[in-house]
Amino acid sequence: MSPTRLCEGGPSRGTITRELGHKRIDILKMDIEGAEYEVIKGLGRLDLDISQIVLEFHHRNLRWGWFHTWLAVRRLNRLGYRIFHVSNQQHVYGLIKG
Repeated sequence: MSPTRLCEGGPSRGTITRELGHKRIDILKMDIEGAEYEVIKGLGRLDLDISQIVLEFHHRNLRWGWFHTWLAVRRLNRLGYRIFHVSNQQHVYGLIKG
């Protein structure tokens, strides 16, 4: 996987910054059926300022469990994000930077 890609087959930093002209994203919303775990692994490699992330974790799927979600949230914490919302079903998370 390229160090400038969020995940295999996903948008690259160049696509987001050059083609779309964005250096800052106010809200990144993800409901990508389990690929969120790989995207989160790649967020630290991007030179983008993302203020908020709202995502649906798929830890109820047999392939991913709570441990994968815990690791993903921990990675986001290390990138400066903190949780401001978790849905009642505990699969939709809102995180804010700062």
